[in-house]
Formats: sequence, structure tokens, C-alpha cells
Amino acid sequence: MKLVCIHILLAIQNAESLSFVPPGFQQIISNSLNIPPQLFTEISPKCAQDTGFLMNSLSKSAKILETCDLESCPEKLTDHLFAIKQFDAFGKLPPGITQWTTVSDGSYKTCMEIDGLKYPTNYCYLMLILGKNTTCPQLSTLSHEMTDPENIIIKLGICIPESCSSKDIVHIFNSVSSLPFTACETFCVKKPQAIHTFSFWIFLFFITTVILVVFFGTILDYYLVDTDDKDFRFRILCCFSLYSNFKQIIRTKEVPRIKSADFLKFWSVVWVIIGHSPVNFLMGDTVKAMVEDRKKLATHLMLDAAYSVETFFVVSGTLLGYGLWKNTALVRSRMFWLKLLARRYIRLVPPLMVFIGIFVFSAPYFQGPVIASLFDNLEKQGDKCANTWWINFLMIQNFRKPSENCYAPSWYIAADFQCFLIAPLLVIPWMRSQKLGIKYSASLVAGSIFSTFFVFIAYSIPPSNYSLRGMEDYLTYVHQNGFLRIPTFLAGILLGKVLATQNGPSDFFRNNHGKIWLLCGIAIFQCFYGKLLAVTDFGEEEMGSLSSAIHHIFHRTLWTFIIIWVIYACQYDLTLLVTSFINHLIWQPLGRLTYCIYVIHWWMMIYVVLNQLDRSLHYVSMNQVLLTVSLPTVILCLPVALIWSSMFEVPIARIEKLLF
Repeated sequence: MKLVCIHILLAIQNAESLSFVPPGFQQIISNSLNIPPQLFTEISPKCAQDTGFLMNSLSKSAKILETCDLESCPEKLTDHLFAIKQFDAFGKLPPGITQWTTVSDGSYKTCMEIDGLKYPTNYCYLMLILGKNTTCPQLSTLSHEMTDPENIIIKLGICIPESCSSKDIVHIFNSVSSLPFTACETFCVKKPQAIHTFSFWIFLFFITTVILVVFFGTILDYYLVDTDDKDFRFRILCCFSLYSNFKQIIRTKEVPRIKSADFLKFWSVVWVIIGHSPVNFLMGDTVKAMVEDRKKLATHLMLDAAYSVETFFVVSGTLLGYGLWKNTALVRSRMFWLKLLARRYIRLVPPLMVFIGIFVFSAPYFQGPVIASLFDNLEKQGDKCANTWWINFLMIQNFRKPSENCYAPSWYIAADFQCFLIAPLLVIPWMRSQKLGIKYSASLVAGSIFSTFFVFIAYSIPPSNYSLRGMEDYLTYVHQNGFLRIPTFLAGILLGKVLATQNGPSDFFRNNHGKIWLLCGIAIFQCFYGKLLAVTDFGEEEMGSLSSAIHHIFHRTLWTFIIIWVIYACQYDLTLLVTSFINHLIWQPLGRLTYCIYVIHWWMMIYVVLNQLDRSLHYVSMNQVLLTVSLPTVILCLPVALIWSSMFEVPIARIEKLLF
């Protein structure tokens, strides 16, 4: 009866359709909204005042409904319409419970319509867990809790007085509600005004200085480009010219050392974006459709973005190996390796660290229901970055759990740099003798494989990163582990050696390239179908640890050989129908933007693309995610990455060439 009366109360905004309310309606509403008086002394005074005002107004609205008619109701309820709308903005019992609906969205727009009419309002999500007086999960491990099927976390959309803190709302709910839930925390659209610290002003000064340098460098370069000015300071300033840097990025005249590298890099980063797109829908309003889609083969073409990371490591190793064997006279010098590592470091760090600064100081200013429904996850990452930015600076961020990390996608940058650190152990023995190279490489590969078995068994790791249980353990100990990437990176280095020392393909590959392409097609199908076979239904036991390790090693190795063949065949133009497309010069500009696209894509996806919604995320299908999230993110990342690369990546490379 209470629920029926409350729905009648909410319907009075369309009073022309209302004919009567049952006798005693006010008493029922008053009982429904009854809060013990002593509770108001246990919350902040302003929150108590605003909440009491809301309750009183709702009670008066019910009394008016008992006596008014269709003509007089709208006028008499005018002063209380704000309270009715505020109550209407709350989430109700949602449809689709059998679809594992975990979010009861309210109306963000309705809540904002009444903001400031009687008092400021705030739209929030109240996090609930099943059971009364249940221990709430730690917010730092919330992403891990969300992927455990035994945990049921509900989010209820609420419109509250802005004067009420999270502690106030949690206390009111837990003291009054008879529902079998425990309130833990609120995540609100409006946030406290950001405090500008000294570090904020330092970073703002730095960004302003860079913008001025870029502006004057561009002006001088554009108008004085035909002069014969050899002043070194002028040349340094022109390194920041957007005009010259744009031209350097988009030029397509040079034939790259590895013809297929740009194609593979660009489409790998696109695949990364596609693979990351569904991640946030795990905290959306329904889970069942997403869990069931894991059992579709077509879904794995998008979900298995981990293969794109393998592609990155193969390409990175190939480029390194090719360059080293083209300059064998320099490789034996210790100074050469120090310069190589220094160059790699100074090219990776500036675009990343400046972006982390932007990420930290912009996080408090991005607001919306989507951000709130994601538990303010990115703002919390921003807070972590403010305290642990030095971990990214030292390139060791892949040693931390994703839930504890500063800007989670940056793990790959650290893993890639760590592979470069051990590159001398992989390259120098091969240059001394093939026997010594095989010995050292076999030792490192064996150690990497042993480590893979160890982490899978020791931590009971699932076979993939989209298992319902153990996702964070997989990401922490397997996916982000640079040492486990050594076989892939080494395979790329040895491929680079072959391409640098051979003038053409062997007769075997020249005569059988069609058959090998066919085998690659079968192997690609096996890589995706094999992952599909590892998917279990809800409640079923996952693949055993030993089987998971074998499954992981087999498919990672299979994919590595696929990419090796693609690079080899394209380098020597085997099967022109395929290689002419992959080797096309159009991929060069896109390949040069790959690093900056990777750095910014996560921020662009959540803050720019997803944050346009006025409610929590709703998953329909992978096609929906591809068209509404992945595609817009890729398109928006291209111009932003062009500017970012021209300001922080290309200038460093140009200055390095001037100095060294």
C-alpha cells in the first residue's frame, strides 16, 4: 500500500490525470517518511534542516492531496512541487531484475531542475551491499570487489540536499531503512571545490610556459623558415614549432625500416581502445548481457585486446633488433647502450608525465552521473597520481596492482622500457656468437616460462583477464609483468636481426608463402576460439591453474609467430594483395601518433565520450560499445594526439638530434 501511495504522490506532476487519493493518504506518507527525531542530532545541522524541510513538505503535499480536486491541486501544490520533484529524482525498484540489474537510476535532470529552489541539491549514487550491518569493502579495492561474482554491490540514484555529506546519508539510510542492505558510501556529481595547492600553480606555470614556447616557436619557424639563421637558440625554439612538427608527423615520403610497423602499431592501439571500451560497463546498470556475450566468438575479436600488447612487444623488439644489426660496430660500446636507454627514456617520459599532470589537476573538474556511477574511479586515480607520480617517473608502475596504480594504462610503457633495460643481455651474446646467443636466450626464456607457471599456480590465476573471478590478479601478475614478455620481445629482436642481415626471403618462404598465410588464418582463429573455450558460465569452476598457464603460454606464443610472419612477409612483399595494403604509406602518420594515442585514450574515453550521458552506463551489446564508445574515442584521439605529440614528443626527438 505504501508503494502505491508513493507512486500516486509522484504522479501529481501530471495532475490532470489524477481523480482521487485514498483516505488516510497523508498518514501513510508520514509513516513512510518518518525519521526518529534523535537522528537529526546525529547528522550535520544544515543537513538536518534541509532534510526536515523536505520531509515536512512531502507530508504537507500528501495532506493537500486528500482534500483538493483536479482543478485546485496544481495551484495548492506549487510551493511543494520542489519536494515532489526531488523525491521523483530518486531511483525506484528498477525493471530487469533478472538481467542482474545493479543500478537503480534516478533522474539527474529532475534533480538539477530544483537545484537552488529551496536549497542546493546534489545527485548521487548510494552504494549498497546485501545484508544489514555488513562490512563495507575498501574503496581502494572496489574494482576488485566488483569483478567477484560473490559480491553484490547495488547503486541507488538519490537526490539529496547538498549540505548532507556522505556520512550523513549513510547514517540516515542505515538507521531508518528496513531494506536488507547496508549503505556504505555516496558518490556525487557535485564535488567540493578543488583546493589549488602550490604544486598546482607550479604545473600551471609550466604548462603556460610550454604553450608560450610553442606559440613563439611556431611563429618564428613559419615566418623565418626561409632565412639562413644558424643561431642555436633559434633552432632549439623552432623544435617546438607546431608547423614543422605537424609536417614531420604527416609526411609519407620516406620508406620505413620495417615496412609493416606503422600499420601494426596503429591498429594495435585501436584494438587496445576497443578492448578497454567495455571495461567501465562492468560498473554499469546491468551485467548479465555482458557476461553472456563472453561466450560469443565475435565478442572475442574485440575483447582479446591482450594480443595487441603482444604485437607491440614484437614490433618494438623488431625495430630494436633491426637497428642494432645495422650498426653492429657501435653495439659493443657501453656508452652506446647508455645513450640508447637515455634516448628511450626521454622520449617516453615527457608525454606521459605531462599528461599525468593534466590528469591529476583536471580530475576534480569533470562531473556527471557517469563519473559518479563509476565510483569516482578516475578522480581517485588522480589522487593516487598526486602522491605516487614518481613511480611512473621511475618506470616501475607495472609492479603495482591496477587498483593501486596511477593511470592504469601506463603499465605498458614501464614494461616496454624494462625490456629495453635487459636488451643488452639478449643482443650482445648473439653478436659474439650464435652458440652464446642461444645459451643466454634459452636461459632467459626458460626463466620467463618458469615464472609464468609459478605465478599462475601460486596466485590461482584464471586463463584470461575477463574471467569473473581473479581479474585483478591476472592483470597484476601476468598481464603487466614485463619479465613474462621476454620471449615475445626476444622473438622480435631475432626477427630484426634476420631482416637486417638478409637481402631477401628464403626460397622456402618465397615458394610457400600462400600456404603460410593460410596457416596464419587458421592460427588466428585458434587464438580466439581457444580463449572462447576457456570461458565458463556463472558459478562454474574456472580452468585449473596449471591448465591456465599452458593455455596462456600456447596462445601467446602462437600469436607471436603470426605477427612475426606478417612482418617478414610484408618486409619482402610476399603476397602483394596483402602486403601492399599493410605497407601503404598512409599508415605512417597514424603509426607516429600511436604512443600519444595510447597515453590519452583512457582519459578521452571516460571524460569526453562516456561522460555525455545523464545516467549510469547501460550495456546492450559489443556492437553498441564499438559504435558508441570505441569509434568516437579513436576519432577524437587523433587530433588530440597530433597536438600532444607535436608539443611533447616530437620536440624532444628534434632537440636530442641537435644536441647529440
